[in-house]
Amino acid sequence: MVVILVGVTALLVYTLTDTPTTLRVVNRAETAPDVLRTLASEPVATFDAVGVTAPNTGLTPPTVVTGQPPMYSEEKPEVLFVGSEYCPFCAAERWPLVLALSRFGTFGVLHDMESSTTSAFPGLQTFSFFDASYTSPYLTFTGVELYSDVAAANGVFTKISTLTAGQQALVTHYQSAGPTGAGTYPLVDIDNVMVTTTSGFSPAMILRLPRSTIIGDLKNGVTSDSRAIVASANYLSAGICVATHQNPSSVCTSKGVRAASQALAAG
Repeated sequence: MVVILVGVTALLVYTLTDTPTTLRVVNRAETAPDVLRTLASEPVATFDAVGVTAPNTGLTPPTVVTGQPPMYSEEKPEVLFVGSEYCPFCAAERWPLVLALSRFGTFGVLHDMESSTTSAFPGLQTFSFFDASYTSPYLTFTGVELYSDVAAANGVFTKISTLTAGQQALVTHYQSAGPTGAGTYPLVDIDNVMVTTTSGFSPAMILRLPRSTIIGDLKNGVTSDSRAIVASANYLSAGICVATHQNPSSVCTSKGVRAASQALAAG
């Protein structure tokens, strides 16, 4: 059984307590269009076959939130991601989040990157939401990457984004209620109906795996890494379906999403 760790490291604490005063632009290679198409065309049969079952993998489901006002942007429910590029837990969580969001809309621009090579679970292949674009008739997506994976000579990672006052309030609220009561990343807030403050599975599941291998594994959903990603994506999809009032029905009534919804209700 792989034990998932809470997504907070001493490196994160150091970064947040000794931050650069200027924001720098980080140039990333755009994710190839064929990769975006592949992720967007993940077979429904794979989502349904996996459900929320990932043998020998410790999954951490999101938390269902009640009593909070809906979070809207452009008159649509909003999905907010807050993380940092160097963070291995953020690297892991981007895979199921991209997979889930691709069921409800389209990424026009995404960027390839890897997590810090000096952190725990070094050099994880992942994506960056810095300067990404996403469109959907059902929701909006805001991806905030606070720090890059590039460290200055003093070891401090470069700050590349800042939070709005509203985003900071959400981060403070949900992180204080998280498993450690302290700041953890990534934060994924789905319209204030579902929140996670760590990755859905241990970053160890994708450690040392090339990007092409992860993408290839996802199609069949039989390897440990793909099952962890797909199961986590079903959980996130279930939360998005609540936010979109079960639209589109082709996604929200699928076997995999229904399994996730039932598991979350039982939890």
